[in-house]
Amino acid sequence: MNIKTTLTISLLSLCAVTVQAAAPAPATGLTPVDMRGLWFLKNEQGAAKCAAYLGRKPVEPDPGALVISERQLQLWAENTQTTMFFVTDIQARRANTWRLQALVDVPPYEKAKVLETYVFELRQDELLWSKRRNDDQLPEQVDTEVFARCGY
Repeated sequence: MNIKTTLTISLLSLCAVTVQAAAPAPATGLTPVDMRGLWFLKNEQGAAKCAAYLGRKPVEPDPGALVISERQLQLWAENTQTTMFFVTDIQARRANTWRLQALVDVPPYEKAKVLETYVFELRQDELLWSKRRNDDQLPEQVDTEVFARCGY
């Protein structure tokens, strides 16, 4: 193999890696890797719950925790009344912002799941979760909650 062929192969490999790294999250129902993990509301109570969790490493997080895995989100509540979000679609909207659709299952898990749409924005160790409000009486039609990453 001559030097020109070696350089061409190296350049093509580098370009393929660069294109792959710049590609948005696939629309396969998988959450972006940077979004996954354990999150608590960004406030004093959330920070205290995170510190308590990290100090004892329980099997289940405290109420108010948001756990994001590849294909589902779990919003922990009192008495194991956890709301489950089963991701059906996720689309990149811009850098670090995604539109996510999920089937929502709420306790007591007897009713049919409801398809909901949300917008998530990642700002370093903050996660903004926005959803449309169904109450037409309020001037602001979108609710946004800010979560802080707990741990890594």
